[in-house]
Amino acid sequence: MPGVDLVTFDRSSDLFPAWHRTKQLVYLQPRPDDDSVERSRGRVIPGRFVAAVDDGAVVGTYRSWQTHVTVPGGAAVPADAVSGVAVLPTHRRRGILTRMISEDLALAHEQELPVAVLISAEASIYGRYGFGPATEASRWTVDGRAASIAPDVRTAGSVRVVDEAELRALAPAVHEAARRPGEIDHPDQWWDRDFGIDAEPDRVPRTGLLHVGADGTPDGFATFRADDIWVDHVYDSVLHLERLQATTDEAYTGLWSVLAGIDTVARIEAPDLAVDEPLPWLLTDRRAARQVSRTDFQWSRLLDPAAALSARRYESPGAVVVEVADARGWASGRYLLEADEGGAGSCCRTSRSADLTVPVAVLSAAWLGSATLPAAVVAGRVDEHVPGAAGRLNRLLATARAPWTPTEF
Repeated sequence: MPGVDLVTFDRSSDLFPAWHRTKQLVYLQPRPDDDSVERSRGRVIPGRFVAAVDDGAVVGTYRSWQTHVTVPGGAAVPADAVSGVAVLPTHRRRGILTRMISEDLALAHEQELPVAVLISAEASIYGRYGFGPATEASRWTVDGRAASIAPDVRTAGSVRVVDEAELRALAPAVHEAARRPGEIDHPDQWWDRDFGIDAEPDRVPRTGLLHVGADGTPDGFATFRADDIWVDHVYDSVLHLERLQATTDEAYTGLWSVLAGIDTVARIEAPDLAVDEPLPWLLTDRRAARQVSRTDFQWSRLLDPAAALSARRYESPGAVVVEVADARGWASGRYLLEADEGGAGSCCRTSRSADLTVPVAVLSAAWLGSATLPAAVVAGRVDEHVPGAAGRLNRLLATARAPWTPTEF
């Protein structure tokens, strides 16, 4: 677009304050003062920042950094994480986002990153750039008065209340051990911000729970805040669960036993949990825990399908030849995906005839294990050349547990 320049910089640049204020404005956040801008500069993950500048004013923002995405089997695939994407309403429909994201994805491809990931603020935007919704999140509500852990549920170890500073030191190790497909790296800046070490002055401290296994090893944690509400001397308080991660079933049940057992809590609100939470199975009355909603969360964009799909494990054996259609060319090609009985898989380019043709956005949505291919077939997004090929590919890619990204980025 004539008159609009894209300027690449790092977080130490004098351009950062204007960049940050523009991003905040687009997302309807309060205009930050100078102190708040500098705190944000220190907290933001270092990486590549892009400002769209029109006549000296920042009218668009974008940033990216290298991370890793956990895939089925536990391997970590290098990825381009994208965030802070914003264009002022005065400059929409002028190709600014297309320029910013195309430049960044081309650079990620040159750097041989197999995939790019983001969390989409608008679901209608990113499909045209080859992204597909690869993980989902769900919002749960638990009736605090009705919820009780069933007597036959297995528990072990102990739970204690901890402050955020102590939990900051212990949570990263639990997080690494508990990572599911769809999770990304959490650098120190993220942990410091999330546990109040480097936070805004008006931030309200949260309560932490730590589960310790029978061998004395921390293996689960939860954080929450609460609204203390009483009506006519009867408690109606709401507990807002912000994060819960556990490396063992015992840690998961132990944490929920404490949360569900707080007498003065009428309701627990838990956003951004996995869509396949086992919580209802822990309760005497399974209806006390309800999945209120579910939505797409992390979007993926395969840049090198062979590298991305070779890195993961597979729960079903089989083989299929996939023609990947990518208008931008990075992922285009014909690939042979194979998996053996032991779960090892490989993906490579091939000259064999394709069993089906799949758009890159559809394959990007399915690569972490979300069983999305049958719906894509119904929608006419997948072209089968061999009957049943989409079913074979879906069985190859699907996982027993849903991929999940528990945190925004």
